Amino acid sequence: MYGEILILAMLKQRPQHGYEIKKSIDLVLGGAVAMNNKVLYPALKRFEEMGAVEREVVRQEGKPDRHIYHLTDLGIEVFQAYLREFTPEQAASHAEFLTRVAFFDYLTPEERIDILETRLAYIQRHLEHTDKLQNMVNTGHASSYAQRVLVFHTQSLQNEYRWLASWIEEIRASQ
Repeated sequence: MYGEILILAMLKQRPQHGYEIKKSIDLVLGGAVAMNNKVLYPALKRFEEMGAVEREVVRQEGKPDRHIYHLTDLGIEVFQAYLREFTPEQAASHAEFLTRVAFFDYLTPEERIDILETRLAYIQRHLEHTDKLQNMVNTGHASSYAQRVLVFHTQSLQNEYRWLASWIEEIRASQ
């Protein structure tokens, strides 16, 4: 779903053609999430069919027509709904999470906290799993290289957990 959110978010900023949408996504997320044509154009077609996006054909002399996409009022509603929706399954996806965080400006503090808490719960479950793996490693079931990978991964999860918890506290304190 993050691809759809990204497309609608770019069109919320201003009408754009497909290539501009891809470049805008790169700019907003610093290349952390890429958009390819196999996702972009079918999504634009679906949005157009549902009335969330309108397409304007601009004729160009000596070049193919340019298709400029505009977000409709329905598109804004769909964007908001997609942005708010963040299931535990989606919390496992770095791209789903980062996409929503990139557009926190469009959400209320409560909606932001819901997303952060959902990701935090995922990280907590993942940390519990790595603890079990660490117990297996400690009994000699893994190479020293596998142990290094596990330590690195655990530290990354712990860092994200602390970051999320402090951000949630910060948002709550500012309300």
